Amino acid sequence: MIDMKDLKKINYIYFASSNKNKLEEIKSILQSYKSKRLNKLKIKSAPEGFYVKEDGKTFLENAFKKASFLSKKLNKVVFAEDSGIEVFALEGKPGIKSARFFKGGKGMLEIIKKLSNKKNRKCCFTAAIVVTNEKGKTIFKIQKSWYGTITYKPIGNNGFGYDPIFLIPNLNKTSAQISQKLKNKLSHRALVTKDFAKWLIKTNYKLFP
Repeated sequence: MIDMKDLKKINYIYFASSNKNKLEEIKSILQSYKSKRLNKLKIKSAPEGFYVKEDGKTFLENAFKKASFLSKKLNKVVFAEDSGIEVFALEGKPGIKSARFFKGGKGMLEIIKKLSNKKNRKCCFTAAIVVTNEKGKTIFKIQKSWYGTITYKPIGNNGFGYDPIFLIPNLNKTSAQISQKLKNKLSHRALVTKDFAKWLIKTNYKLFP
């Protein structure tokens, strides 16, 4: 385990991303916990212009690159999230390239087109969170997936990204058709953020005053 004695007492943590949608979801999930520790914790966005080339081979690698870079730059504790949709019939693509493949929604239509002659429409949303200390070393990491199928057309107006084509089997609704409150209980981002919250609550390291 990484030695955490070098950490200073803090009551905030930086989020290594400029994606406001992701940040709002994560904040909302963390706020659902009745924890004095989490209530004290403030999340700060990355400075304007923050950019890291996401050329890792996995979600965890990309999350680490973002968190570690910002940690060392600011000398602060930072967490980063990386996520995407993996389509099984397309060998897991677009995967870590999901954001670039999206292209204002055209990526969803491209996926539907590529699956037009495929029987297997299974997919998953995968998310990873990595926390790094002031020296850029990993002190927590988690990755989890939310499984579903690809629809034949985009449905729903809620959420963002690939939500309109991600069908939740047991609900027979897309991620864009359900409420944000329900999504915050079921989604890939909810799964990793819940583990992140548990780590923040239970950790013996002095991350809080």
